This record gives sequence, structure tokens and C-alpha cells, in this order.
Amino acid sequence: MPHTDRSLLEVSALYRVSQAVSSSLDLGYVVDRVLAILAEDLGMQRGTLAVLDPDTGDLAIEAAHGLTAEEKRRGRYRVGEGITGRVLERGEPMAVPSIGNEPLFLDRTGARRELDRARVAFMCVPVKVGGRAMGVLSADRLPAVGEDLEEDLRVLEIVAGLVAQAVQLRQMIAGEKAGLVRENRRLREAIDGRHRLGQLVGSSPAIRAVFDQVSLASRSPAPVLLTGEPGTGKEFVARTIHGNSDRRRSPFVRVACGAAPPAALEADLFGPPGGGRLAEARGGTLFLDGVEALSGGLQQRVLAEVLGRPDARVIAAAAVDLTSRVKDGAFLPELHRRLGAVPIHLPPLRARREDIPALAREFLDRCRAAGAGRARSFAPDALARLLDLPWPGNVRQLEAVVWAAARAAGGEVLEARDLDGPLRAADPGEGPDPLDAAVAGLADRLLEDPPAAGVYRTVTDRVDRVLLRRALRAAGGVRVRAARLLGINRNTLYAKIDRLEDA
Repeated sequence: MPHTDRSLLEVSALYRVSQAVSSSLDLGYVVDRVLAILAEDLGMQRGTLAVLDPDTGDLAIEAAHGLTAEEKRRGRYRVGEGITGRVLERGEPMAVPSIGNEPLFLDRTGARRELDRARVAFMCVPVKVGGRAMGVLSADRLPAVGEDLEEDLRVLEIVAGLVAQAVQLRQMIAGEKAGLVRENRRLREAIDGRHRLGQLVGSSPAIRAVFDQVSLASRSPAPVLLTGEPGTGKEFVARTIHGNSDRRRSPFVRVACGAAPPAALEADLFGPPGGGRLAEARGGTLFLDGVEALSGGLQQRVLAEVLGRPDARVIAAAAVDLTSRVKDGAFLPELHRRLGAVPIHLPPLRARREDIPALAREFLDRCRAAGAGRARSFAPDALARLLDLPWPGNVRQLEAVVWAAARAAGGEVLEARDLDGPLRAADPGEGPDPLDAAVAGLADRLLEDPPAAGVYRTVTDRVDRVLLRRALRAAGGVRVRAARLLGINRNTLYAKIDRLEDA
């Protein structure tokens, strides 16, 4: 090939190499592209980059062009061993016109077994960072042309210098990243994890108190009673306490106390001898969710057969104030006392409104990480709107709204208008509330043909009658328990029953 044409090819190839080096911070990608350019533009085949393995001190192939995965794996050399090891040791380039006549050429990879080795030339140059060789760059030439070999070696040295820049940049970034990780860990340890605990995100005094109580509860084997409105994160806190306790390698077993009739719940919890959910929790934690729904008989069994057992720690959760249930005779005082050895109250979201921006951003980050939306931040009016809402469903409702809005958002900034649809639903992300839908359907039918007694009186009387009958049936005829199920005072219940019986 004429010298002028060869020079043009080299200039073009080096330009492409420089572009590849500056195109990405991913060293593997960069080296793969560089080796491909050497093969495509200059005929340098089976190019490899071998670097020092910090664990063994040997040279190992990190990237290669034209080699199989198994051939790459076999390409390992001790410092000073073969041409590759010698170039690293001496820090000087080396060119071999014919690998078939060179005893130092080991061909550990076995990639040249099917070739006429007498016609294959091999070039190897050090890759230096800070004046120290940390790897070697090598390639074959076929056919071997003596007058071009030194020129190829010079080009390969230039490429090695460019690769060294990419290696140095990666090392700098890795060092900075490691420093940031260390600093982040130090800061997290300094604040003792109090500002961020999974869903319990925030820095308000109310949530900080919860962080402190959770930390104490995690180090104690005593029963824990979690109280708070629905959606405040009681189950998550229970799992956090378990996960930070010495029982974390044993099961966490949740029992929904209000999800089944008493007989079915009793069978599920206790089961046959040696069975049931209580047996599953052996060595771990038994989480009684909605403990206020336990019947009188089950309260007695939990008190006698669950509390005080060394093989299962008990965490209970209640969405109501159990003290009032004790006063009404609906909850055993001794059970309340034993469950509440470590009481933790989770505040409603309206009591820690300053945490709403941090919570919303956390949920938005999770949504984007899950691939459920593109939005990365909130527009100021969107955050202002979130701050203005009452959030009766607490953190759970806020999370559902953010996720639904993130799916609806068209760009990387979530706007206030993206919240319209999710906020119109009583249960964001899950569609309209079923109770609202049922009441709306009934109201529409009655308003089309109003009854003589009036729509309001007819609906309220009918609702009272149905609710009272079903509550009394669910309470086994015990009026105090029926009043508790309905969330009304027992005197109010008696008055309603008398009025309906007189009607």
C-alpha cells in the first residue's frame, strides 16, 4: 500500500478512536469500539486489552476483538511472562514479525491455532497511567509486512495513550464515587437513620419520635402495639422492627384479624396442634393486624396462649384507640396492657404536613425507578396542591396519587393538572370508591322518582335499618359490640333501635 494512502488510513482511524474514547465513560464500551476500529480500518486483528488483576497480581484480558469468551478467559499472564508480561514489566513496546518463530509468544488464548503462525505478526504496547504501566494493548497483523510493522507499533502506542486517558478518567470517577459512598454512609450513621426509614420519610418532630421508638423496639423482645389511622404505615413499621431485630432471619407472619369470622380466624391462627400461623411464626414475629377486631374468645386465647411465649414475638396494630374499647368492655384490659408494653403511635399525614414534599419526591423516585413514569420532579404548583389537601388516607393515599399522576404526566416535570384525575377518585389509582359509587347509583334512581317521604328521610332510614341489623348479627346480638362495629355510642345505638322498632 502506498505510504500516502497508509497515512490517510491511520489519521482517519486515530480520529475515530479519539471520538470513541470521548463518547462514553463506560471503559468496556470504549475499548470494544477502539479494538473494532483497529480491525476494520487498519487490519489489526485479535486486538486485546489486558489489565492487572488487583486480587492476583496477574494480567487478565478485559476486552478483546475477535476472541471467544473462553479464549478471553484463558488469556492470563504473570508479570514478566511471555511477550505480554514482559511488556508490562519493562514498560516498553515490542513487535514480533512472526509469532511462529518467537519462543516468547505463548498464545495462551489459543486463538491462532488454525492460522499459519509464520505469517502472523504480533504487536504489544504498554498502557500507562501516571507513568506506570497498568495494562497492555496488543494486536495481530496478517500478512506480516516488515516495513509496516514499526509504523503499526507507533499507531498502537498512540491508541494506548488514548485508552490510558479513558482508564484514568474511570479511576478518577470510581474514586470520587467511592468517596461519595463513604461520605453518604458517614452522614447516615451520624443521623442514626432517623430522617429516612423506607416509607417513613421525613424530618418532622412527629416522625422523628417514631424513628426513635422503632429503634428502641427493634432492640427489645417485648410486645409492641402500633396505633394509627389506616394508611399511616403500621405494617411497614412492624416489618422494620422485625427486620432490625435479632429475629430478622426468622419468619414475619401477618394475621389480618378483621378479615375472617371469629371461628375461621381462630382456626387460621392456632390451627391443629403444632400448626397454624402461630406455629409458622416460631422464632420470628407474629403481626396481629387490626387487633381491635378480635372477638372476646380470641382475645382470651391470645392472652393465654400467644403472649409470653419465647418462640414468637408479638407486634399488634390497631386503627382505633383501644383504651375506649377497654372502657366499653369490648377489649380485655390485661390484653391491652400486655400488648402495649412498647406503644408506638403513627401520626396521620395532616399532623406532619412538612413531610409531604419529601414523601412525594420519594414516591416519584420509586415510580421512575420502576419504569412507571418519566417525571423526575414536581412543578411548584403541583407541590403546593399536595400540601393543601387533607389526605384522609394518609401516606398510602399520597403514594397512590403520586404514582397515578406520574403515569399520566407527559414530561419530566409533574404538573398540577396531572393530579386532577387521581385526586377525583376517592381511592387514587384504584378507581372510584365503591361506597361512593353505590350511594350515587341509589341517589340517581331515587331522584328520578322521589318517594313520598322524601329522598333524604327514605335513604337515611333505610341505611340505619340495614346497618343496625347487620351489625347486631355480626356482633352476635351483643349491643355494645354492635355499637363499636358501627363506631357510635351505645346510647345512640339503643335510641336508633327503639326508633326503628316503633316505626
